[in-house]
Amino acid sequence: MFYVGVTYCGSSVQEAKELVDRVKDCTNLFVLQSGTLQTAAEVEAIGDYVIASGLSFMVYKSYKVYYTDNPADGTNKWANAAKERWQEKFLGIYYRDESGGDLLDGKLVTLEKLGYNVHDDKTKTELIPQLTKFQDVITLYNRDNNDKNTRFSSTYAYGPDGACNITIYGQPFDRIMYLPDGTITVYRRVWDNFGAIHVFYTAENLTQYPLPIPSYEQILAQNPIQNNDDIAKAYVNMNKAFFEDINKKQLNKESILVFTADYGLFWWNYKSGYDVVFAELAWNNTVAQEIGLVRGAANLQGKSWGTILTWKYTHPPYLTDGEEMFEQMKISYEAGAEYVLIFNYSEDPTNPNTLQEEHYLALERFWKEVVQNPDVVHGHIKAEAALVLPKNYGWGMRFPTDTIWGIWYANEDNQEIWNQLQNKLDQHGLKLDIVFEDPNHPIKGKYNNIYYWNQK
Repeated sequence: MFYVGVTYCGSSVQEAKELVDRVKDCTNLFVLQSGTLQTAAEVEAIGDYVIASGLSFMVYKSYKVYYTDNPADGTNKWANAAKERWQEKFLGIYYRDESGGDLLDGKLVTLEKLGYNVHDDKTKTELIPQLTKFQDVITLYNRDNNDKNTRFSSTYAYGPDGACNITIYGQPFDRIMYLPDGTITVYRRVWDNFGAIHVFYTAENLTQYPLPIPSYEQILAQNPIQNNDDIAKAYVNMNKAFFEDINKKQLNKESILVFTADYGLFWWNYKSGYDVVFAELAWNNTVAQEIGLVRGAANLQGKSWGTILTWKYTHPPYLTDGEEMFEQMKISYEAGAEYVLIFNYSEDPTNPNTLQEEHYLALERFWKEVVQNPDVVHGHIKAEAALVLPKNYGWGMRFPTDTIWGIWYANEDNQEIWNQLQNKLDQHGLKLDIVFEDPNHPIKGKYNNIYYWNQK
């Protein structure tokens, strides 16, 4: 089954229904992607209208509200009721998005949670971070004291250049700064009856610091992210922890799929457990490369895939023009995508829709000339070759100097892989899949031509 549809990101039930009326004759899927239409009554009103119009329905959420009343009890009351209400027309939950892109582009990502922490008022609890990445810095949080009201006792922040800062909270407050050249500097702040006293310890007086100072090697050894395998495991576990919030296993038992959209790290989104990943076609990126990455990951891991046409510009008109939109939808269809969506959102709260008349016309043309055209075979462009990249090599791959997992700078391997990638895209185009070495997903016998990144 092939699905093509649009998202609605506004705040009006009536406006959502009007969009359904506008696209119901040239789509078969409607995605409610609103941050304000949150109540079950609003979602059900829109869903009922979508189904009555002959379309399938999908609902976006970035957190667990109304999937589970209580994750611990093993139920998904709203989602189960939705499946019973709309049957096979309710495809599933579009849950969170761009977790890979956030990691690559330096947004704050909590990779692991330490546990529950009691607030000062003793009435609330919260999950506090144990391991985060912001920009290209990995921070490890510790809570090794007995004060339940203390969020953490120390942090270890590791930069990509080998620098490390240790912060020890309390009285006194200490910060120990390590540089890769062996330089160690300590800043101490203590309080007395007259206020704060600031003391700096450098090479000249470091021996006067009253506490033992671990060696640089000892500190580096405590970094939980030492290599690609470590960050891949942390990223997969992070997504799996989010799935616990919605009890994904129970959803899948009821044939409710869990979807996401991203612009990087598709391989590990699937390894995390997502049923379907939408590759974002945006920012003038290379369509054949994005399709090769998401289709390759789906093919080897036995999953479904799709594309979502998102912003080409960060300002109006946001979306590409109708002609390019038609071509991207057609390419996705011919390359085997099971889903093609158009991200219909602007930053203007008075007009959340980005779809213009030319885009509606492109949808109508795509529906008539491609989807309903027996001469255009869905998925007739099949992968004949695969480029195999190193295991857990989470390179952004948007340009030659893109980062690896958003942590490490590009190295000499990146240029070699980039050259191989461009060569194989030129040679095979949309018939190239891009995959990763993984003993759990062997590639032998899956493609006519297999190229390895370091193959001469």
